[in-house]
Amino acid sequence: TKALLATMIVLFSTLRALGHPHIYVDTGLVITIDDQGQIAQVQVTWAYDPLYSLMVLEDGGYDPDYDGRLTLAEQKRIAGWDMEWDAGFKGDLVVQDAQLGEVPLGPPTPVSTALAEGKIITRHSRQPQTPITAQNALILAYDPEFYTAYDMNLGVTLQGPGAPGCQVIVTPPVVDQAYREKAKQMAGFPEDADDVPLLGHIFADKVQITCRPTG
Repeated sequence: TKALLATMIVLFSTLRALGHPHIYVDTGLVITIDDQGQIAQVQVTWAYDPLYSLMVLEDGGYDPDYDGRLTLAEQKRIAGWDMEWDAGFKGDLVVQDAQLGEVPLGPPTPVSTALAEGKIITRHSRQPQTPITAQNALILAYDPEFYTAYDMNLGVTLQGPGAPGCQVIVTPPVVDQAYREKAKQMAGFPEDADDVPLLGHIFADKVQITCRPTG
């Protein structure tokens, strides 16, 4: 296991050198729309890739018998392991209003942590700190530094009293175009530059909500 862990560390270092992400997270959203047509809550699911999940399990000693299952005691130990955020960290989630721009989100509330098919799967919820109507809201899940890649392949669900009449459209990035855009913007910076643009947003799935007029 330690040999595998060492191999994984080398692999991640190589990916970083190539300018690619080295943590991959399957992502899903459950968006609650209240009876006023506002976004009341966004629940986020992160399913970490098997290699990174193994590193976390190994480093934290969360699965000491290496059976790929978590006992109740192990579940309690690992619960919330990814919720200790540094100051200023936005949770790699951006919610934008068509007129107001980016809307601040409150701190995460852990919901669950599980291990399935070699992946650590966590859920947490966030609440907008400024009222935002669901109509024309735009939601992006991305790491500005592109250290972690989020793929919205777990789907987006609308729920709540205001959800009927609303629909969600998920537009994935065109990956080849995104990498060309990244290369174009980075061309003017030396490889060892400290101050470079943060370009993770160009690789983000765009989650757009539209609603029928009420009344």
